[in-house]
Amino acid sequence: MSDPATFRLLAAAVYFVPALLWAVFAQSIWGFLRKRRPRSRAFVVLFIVGGLVALHYALWVLIALARSRATRVALLAASDADTAVLLALGRHFARLWPVRADPPRPGWLGVNYGVAALAAIVFVLADLGTLALPGATSFVPFTAYLLAMAALTVWDVQRLARSGAWQPGRLDEATSADVIALALGFALVAATVAADSLGGATRRLLAGGGASPALVASVLLHAGAGLVVAVPFVVRDLADTLRGFVTTAVMIAATAGLVLGLHALGARVADAELRRLLDLVGVLGVVLVLVPAQGWLRAAIDRLVFRRSRRRWAEVHAVLHTLSPELGVLECCRRALGELARALQLRGAAFLLAGGEAVTHGAFALAPLAAAWARWAGALPPHAFGKSRFRDLPLPLIEALIEADVVAIVPVVSPRRLWGHVLVRTDLLRASFSDEDDQAIDAIADQLGLVLDAAELLARTVAVERSLAHAEKLAAIGELAARIAHEIRNPVTAARSLAQQLAREPTSPFAAEHRLILDELERVERQVAALLRFARREDFRFEPVDLAELARATLEAFRPRLEAGGVTLELALADGVTARADREKLRQVLVNLLENALDAMTAEAGGPRTLSVAVGNGHGAAALEVRDSGPGVPADALSHLGEPFFSTKPSGTGLGLAIARRTVEAHGGRIALGAGKERGLVVSIELPLVEESAR
Repeated sequence: MSDPATFRLLAAAVYFVPALLWAVFAQSIWGFLRKRRPRSRAFVVLFIVGGLVALHYALWVLIALARSRATRVALLAASDADTAVLLALGRHFARLWPVRADPPRPGWLGVNYGVAALAAIVFVLADLGTLALPGATSFVPFTAYLLAMAALTVWDVQRLARSGAWQPGRLDEATSADVIALALGFALVAATVAADSLGGATRRLLAGGGASPALVASVLLHAGAGLVVAVPFVVRDLADTLRGFVTTAVMIAATAGLVLGLHALGARVADAELRRLLDLVGVLGVVLVLVPAQGWLRAAIDRLVFRRSRRRWAEVHAVLHTLSPELGVLECCRRALGELARALQLRGAAFLLAGGEAVTHGAFALAPLAAAWARWAGALPPHAFGKSRFRDLPLPLIEALIEADVVAIVPVVSPRRLWGHVLVRTDLLRASFSDEDDQAIDAIADQLGLVLDAAELLARTVAVERSLAHAEKLAAIGELAARIAHEIRNPVTAARSLAQQLAREPTSPFAAEHRLILDELERVERQVAALLRFARREDFRFEPVDLAELARATLEAFRPRLEAGGVTLELALADGVTARADREKLRQVLVNLLENALDAMTAEAGGPRTLSVAVGNGHGAAALEVRDSGPGVPADALSHLGEPFFSTKPSGTGLGLAIARRTVEAHGGRIALGAGKERGLVVSIELPLVEESAR
């Protein structure tokens, strides 16, 4: 390297590496800005920072290659001005980076960029010789500004940095690893300045001299600083940056090798026509071989480094086409999620459906998302997005997503509805997705949405068919029950009359037995009456009914039984809640609910007995609620309550709740049964309110 020309060429090659790396990174950020248009200004500042760093090292490449001293001095002045502005932008970005930080105020921005502009003017004037600084002090302003801005930038980053190493995903929150990398990079910059000031490295390079220990150290430290400072950014965008850097470097090297080789060959050829032919071969080689080879090279990098095959999306589509709606929504989600995880080599993935269900694949922890997701999922955009867009979301959701290591979210939307969101976890190497990946993921999400639509429609069709079959079965049962009830009623009525006569003789030695016979025959009569009521079609006479007044009148008849059973009655009856209802039919519903509640509480010995009845106006409907403190109903039986002939009582028929459900639904209302907070059963009824104009 004693030859100055050879050394300058090698120095240019060394400077070219960080210049290319930062240029590729800036190009990746520009593509993201153009495609996604994020609201955060941090990405715009980051793009400018990346471009200025690439420009800084490109200027040093030109300084190393320039032939005249005047050109080198002009390029040095441009580099120093670029550095002054770059440091100010770097500190601005450090303030914008953390999502928990407040954006800089206008006063801070004015001071930051005002000082940078002043420093740039001083540096340029000093480099061009317009501003004379005495001998050894010529480096002082530059060094002081550089070190001060470097220290402030590192301080700003570490103030809100999270502990730990880098996480996958472009522009994640700052970590302690970022602080270490930035501090090391700026330390290399300080070492470069020290080597320059002690050994006169810059003066020697400007003079066109050969290599010296100080100059070699300065070049290596300077280029190394650019590479180290790039690590926190490149590592989060590793796939795109690595793919672009390797492809561009290989293409440049191949083009330079082809051109230099042809020139060397042409120098040995005396025929001018043959030399022109060699030049044409060089052009055709670049156009016909190297340009297509760029796509092959990218595919090879995907295959060898990221383990991603070009055929993977076709395979995923093929699998989705084989999904049958008969599998059901959850099974279709599970299989599609597994295929997506295989295609993208994911650590884990989860499909959080809008209805609250979740399907997971691989290592995925749902616990960090449990609280924030239910509240903030509606704030998610309607398109796929990665970690770069997280900062547009509410802060609690950002914190939860980062804690769960989510790097991308893909909404699954069909023409009918939003089905939910696919959340993705992966490693650093596979955290970036190409445009082809984004398009394929969107297409897969659309296709999956159509499959889920078909699965839901099929499930509804099957449910309707079963409901119709069940209704036909109930109709047949009802008709048969009505016939049987009519046949039973006559002999039961006769036996009941005889039992009443026998029970009226207190001197009879079988008085207790006669009373028992009468009670059982009356129970049979009630069940027959319920069976007939269930079997026949009822007519309703709707009128305005004050629910509070109806509840008080109905409960009044139960007071002796409540007092005898030691049941405490709690009332919360709001006045003025008027429903459109059949008064007598609704009273029968309330009587049935109260009977069931009292039976449940008196069947259990010991413990406090509380019956709560509430009337209110909830969600635009008249609400009636009956709550008891009984033993409750098993969870597996809760969903069957209200079905005809299903009962948890040993001697029950289940017709009471079935009639109550049918009556409420005939009113255009809704009845729901659920478990109490501690024990017991809660029955909630909602009925249409009477319109003001009708009252």
